[in-house]
Amino acid sequence: MDTVTNSIFEEIKSEISALPEDQRYLVGIGGFPGSGKSSFTKHLTDKFTNSSIKTVAISMDGWHYTRDDPTAAFARRGAPHTFDAEAYTEFVQSLKLEPRVALEAPTFSHSLKDPTPNGTQVDTSVKVVIIEGNYVLLNEERWMKAANNLDKKIWVDIDEETTRQRLIKRHVESGICKDSQEAYDRAENNDLDNGRYARQNLVPDTQIIKSIEDEKFAI
Repeated sequence: MDTVTNSIFEEIKSEISALPEDQRYLVGIGGFPGSGKSSFTKHLTDKFTNSSIKTVAISMDGWHYTRDDPTAAFARRGAPHTFDAEAYTEFVQSLKLEPRVALEAPTFSHSLKDPTPNGTQVDTSVKVVIIEGNYVLLNEERWMKAANNLDKKIWVDIDEETTRQRLIKRHVESGICKDSQEAYDRAENNDLDNGRYARQNLVPDTQIIKSIEDEKFAI
């Protein structure tokens, strides 16, 4: 995975050099829940930061709708309809079209289990913005406008059994589920369904990379 990260980093760095000084470069990273996309995002962000290229990573989880019905929201949280795609799209378009404007992205509070506004700052000195989430590359009307503003589109692919086992472990350790059976049911009936839908409906020009069985890429 380090080799892949280095290769993508060099590709993006080369493309950035051809951009106007004030133009932001947007990267979208998608993948199944548990595929390692969050870890890959952090690894790539660190590469840019260590090279003095100001970079901000944003999770699309901040655009979850709040839980007006907590029970229903818990059961299907992470499905496309549980996100405010319109607000997310407006934000991405502003990133691209208004590089001289500082922006704020919402974040997701795991303690509140709901989004919180204005959690991540994107000031005018930020050159690279990396957005990760299940649907950043979704070829569906509500999401396509945002995806079309991305300069680089990356899907972190993984076999379903590996991501299933990662999710079961995650759900039990985080307290989302009380035991392995409940975690299995949640992974099978929610997380994997969401991942399959996203994988089957990727926007064109998406670069697919393989996740690996490495603890540092297991988030």
